[in-house]
Amino acid sequence: MKKRISHILIIPILLLFCQASGLAQVVGQNDEPVILDRVLAVVGGHPIFQSDVESQYLQARAMGYTAQGDIKCSIFEKLLVSKLLLNQSEIDSVEVTENEVESEVKNRIQGLLAEAGGSEEMIVDYFKKSMLEIEKDMYKPIREQMLTARMEQTITADARITPSEVQKFFQGLSKEDIPLIPEMLEIKQIVIEPQISEDENQNVQKRLREFRQQILDGQSMATLAVLYSEDPGSSNNSGELGLLPRGVLVPEFAAVAYNLKQGDLSRVVKTDFGYHIMQLIERKGDMINVRHILLRPKVSQESKIATQQDLDSIATRIRANDISFDIAAQQYSADEDSRANGGLMVNEKTASSKFEPKDLEPEIMVAIKSLKVGEISEPFVAKDRTDNLVYKIISIKSKIPAHRADIDKDYQFIQEMALRQKQQEIIDEWVYDKQKTMYLKIHNDFKNCAFEYSGWIK
Repeated sequence: MKKRISHILIIPILLLFCQASGLAQVVGQNDEPVILDRVLAVVGGHPIFQSDVESQYLQARAMGYTAQGDIKCSIFEKLLVSKLLLNQSEIDSVEVTENEVESEVKNRIQGLLAEAGGSEEMIVDYFKKSMLEIEKDMYKPIREQMLTARMEQTITADARITPSEVQKFFQGLSKEDIPLIPEMLEIKQIVIEPQISEDENQNVQKRLREFRQQILDGQSMATLAVLYSEDPGSSNNSGELGLLPRGVLVPEFAAVAYNLKQGDLSRVVKTDFGYHIMQLIERKGDMINVRHILLRPKVSQESKIATQQDLDSIATRIRANDISFDIAAQQYSADEDSRANGGLMVNEKTASSKFEPKDLEPEIMVAIKSLKVGEISEPFVAKDRTDNLVYKIISIKSKIPAHRADIDKDYQFIQEMALRQKQQEIIDEWVYDKQKTMYLKIHNDFKNCAFEYSGWIK
């Protein structure tokens, strides 16, 4: 089977920032960094610079990456395909929201922090920029990545795979091409939310009502959002969420926001995230842009201790066979997604119950290190999907060792492989079609490359 490198570039976090910051460098004869910025290609209206190729080449070398043929040619062609997809996303009005981009930026920042051992100072010192400046520099390339990925999803949206196609795909694999399935885990959890006092809830609401009155008296809501909002995705943007469809917003928030007139200021609204006040900035069709201030009630130390003790008691009962983990999860767990399944977690990436260890939350990774199958962890602190503080205990339901894929045991995995191949074939056909109609200008330095797609040079 012919091996392909995915045409959607997954750029490592550090490399991504280097490109965004204009820090792509090559080393000259005197070991002096030289910035390369000449245009190597234009796809539609999108240029590809030599610094784009060189920065990815240096990263590839550092990671020990190898490829058949010229690596720079391979990198260059991936960039060409990405620009094709980006250009088409603009033609087809494919969109990603500001909130989606901001969220992904935050995720990349967290990854960068993890690579730096949690030290913001190390990152700031390395790049000679503040964390805010780093985030701003990452915004554009991440947005472009998300647009190209979404365009690819649009092109392959109708791809389907039948059982007979899966079987045929697997039979066509050579022994060397049968993938190694990594170690997989099934994890059960019980989640308890610490109680927040009524006084704390009232205090937060009172504070938001005071903000509301200040805004009505002429104070800038944008300024208050920057200073006080506890929504990391919007506070740096003066509280603006950007144009969003109703379905992206939580129902309680949307119900109020969509009933506002432009400039109107809402009452205090409660959601799973906390308490909000919001103001409608603009409406375009079914999409709205809202500015909001979010405050989260704080959990007291007494409540934290009480929650941990409650979980400790549940774990003790399970270990003593006084109650099963499944029943305890159904009775006590606050996590709606896993509670009905006896606490069994579902992998959002695959919709299955199996996780690669690397896909688990860091807190869970730490908790399972010393656990055997069937054992119960000690209570530990985590965050739920709304970023609220929770406490958990977990148990490993099953541990499947790494092994070569088997059509019977690993059908879903092989089905996904076959589907990805079919999607790639659709993308291949789409690229060939676009090469015929889209404006392409390729620098002479790359006209002798042995490209996978033959239509770049006209």
